This record gives sequence, C-alpha cells and structure tokens, in this order.
Amino acid sequence: MDTIINKIQYTTNTVPLQGVTACLNAHGDDYQGTLKANFSSNVWHEADNTDLYNHLSTILPKTIRYPESEAQSLKIALAERYALKPSQFSIGNGSIDIIYRIAQAFSAKKSLIVFPTFSEYSKACAVNNHTIELCYRENLSISIDIHQPDLVWLCNPNNPDGYCFDRKELQILFYTYPQVTFIIDQSFIDFSLQEALAPTSILEFPNLILIHSLTKRFTIPGLRIGYVIAYESIIHQLDQYKIPWSVNTLAIEAGKYIMRCKEDSFNLKAWLEERNRLQEEISKIGLFKIIPSQTPFFLVTLLKGKAADLKAFLLKEDILIRVATDFDNNGIEMIRLNTLSPVQNDLLIDNLNRWKQSLSR
Repeated sequence: MDTIINKIQYTTNTVPLQGVTACLNAHGDDYQGTLKANFSSNVWHEADNTDLYNHLSTILPKTIRYPESEAQSLKIALAERYALKPSQFSIGNGSIDIIYRIAQAFSAKKSLIVFPTFSEYSKACAVNNHTIELCYRENLSISIDIHQPDLVWLCNPNNPDGYCFDRKELQILFYTYPQVTFIIDQSFIDFSLQEALAPTSILEFPNLILIHSLTKRFTIPGLRIGYVIAYESIIHQLDQYKIPWSVNTLAIEAGKYIMRCKEDSFNLKAWLEERNRLQEEISKIGLFKIIPSQTPFFLVTLLKGKAADLKAFLLKEDILIRVATDFDNNGIEMIRLNTLSPVQNDLLIDNLNRWKQSLSR
C-alpha cells in the first residue's frame, strides 16, 4: 500500500493526505454469510430474475466451449439499443475491469479524481503510474485550470453519497476543456431521476468516455457485466489491453437478454419514496444525521459511537451495513445504507434504536 500511496502526487488541492489514503483504502463489504437484510450493496433489491435464470439454464450447455473472445454479440445488442455502432462499445468483466483498462491504456498520464468517490479509480491509476490529483466537486473547474490533467474521473451518480452532477454542467466542462478526456462512471445511472448523459453523447464529445454496468439495476453483480462507450479510436486503444475471453458465456447471454427485455419490476419513484421514509425514521432516533442524496443509497453520520461497532452490532442480527468512515477525509464516523423493502427497513430501524439504548447504558 505504501508503494501505491507514494505514486500519488499530493498537492495543495484542498484534499488532505488522509483523504488520499481513505480513497485508496475504502472498499465494499464482502461478507458471505446468511443475512436478513443487506444494506451494504447498492443494487435493486426487488428484482425478479426468474425468467433470466430460466433462460440462463438453457445456455449452460454452451459453456463447454469458450465464450466469444470480444463479446461481439453483446456489442451488437447494445449498439441496436442505443443507435450506435458496435465498434463504439467494449465489454468488460464488470465496470471494474473497464476502470483498470482505461488506467492502463492511459498509463503515466495525469489524472484528476473528483473526491470522495469509489476507491478503485485511485488504485487503478496508481498501479499504472499516473500522477494523481484529488479535488472536491465544488472546485472541479478551478482544479482543471490549476493542474492541467490529461484525464478527469467522475462518478455520476456518485458512490458513496448519491450526488448527481447536472447534465448541462458536465457538457459545459466537455466543451470548455476539449484537451481533457472525461471518464464518467454512470454505473448507477438508473438510480436517480436526474437527467443523465445519453450514450449518443460520445458522438458530440470525442473527449468523453462513459462507463456503464448491467448488474446494479438487474441485481446480478455476481455475473460481472460492464461496458464502456466512446469514440472508436478510444475503444481501439482500450481493447489493446483487453484479455481475450474475459467475459463469460452466461454474462454475455444475460446482457443480451436484458437488452431484449421491454419491462421489469423496477420502480424508482416508489424506491425513492421508501428511502424518504427510511431517512425520516432514522432521523427520529436522534443519533444520526442523514446526508442528502439523489439515489436510494445515502450516507449517514453517527453523532455518537463508532461505525465499525455499529456494523458488528447489526451483524449479530444478520443485518449488514457499509462502514463509510474512510470515505470522509476528516475521519467522521459514517455508514452507507441502501434502501431495501419496508419490512427490512423497519428491521434496521428497530435495531438502530436498540443500538442507541446500548450506548446509554
């Protein structure tokens, strides 16, 4: 880890050094035990994938052969859905595969990362010898002027806090800084009512790279399906570093199945309404401060106690939360929650009240 941190050029860009370390250390939970409620994973919680599973069961015999080397049939399906060319897509073993491939394709460049955010941007850049600068979103334009980066990494909607940049605000940046390549991770694009960048935006902005995930909305993170959209010249550059057969047959077929689906049970407005109820109930406890979010997942500050202790307390009840203290550069005790069903949310609220009682003893 020290080797990675040493590759980061710390500057007076308003982000303290401990914030850099936190950006590198923060990561999702990987608990594999049985749970009553998993609030730690930012995926749609009510997906009915019965038809998808039945379809994939018919595909299993195909796994006796290697998958398509370049996942070409999924590229074609995506191109048809979004009125683009297959050559403007590259498929990855999850969006994380794409993040690392972008960092490798632009090795030794200067990257500006809008912070706090997903830790893997910094990790990918560090291991590929980037000079890394961090900036808060409020200072993005100023930071571009000061640091003159080759790349800007931005998650929209942002993980962990659910913040969304306005689409027009981003377009102004693309116009203003044509020499900068903007990498916009839209893995959570389905989780906000905010108008996002359309896939066809890459036709207007040759300096734009869009990252997408098929696993969040459709609750199949174990299948690992991500894709990137960009100018053909950029896709060609990225594919120089693509490992053949990196996307398995079931993932390819699941992606194509999703592209064919016209309707599903996803209801964002109802999900956000339940988020509002959950946030109100948590606020009533008096021990937590809700950080505003434009997505069903959100950050919560603990006014008393340790986030790690709260996680351990809840895990005894088979409830999993995401400790998010490392996302904050000042070491404030925080957790990240994803809104689940009303029954599961009530279970969390009851146990948060029990946690409060335990602290007062």
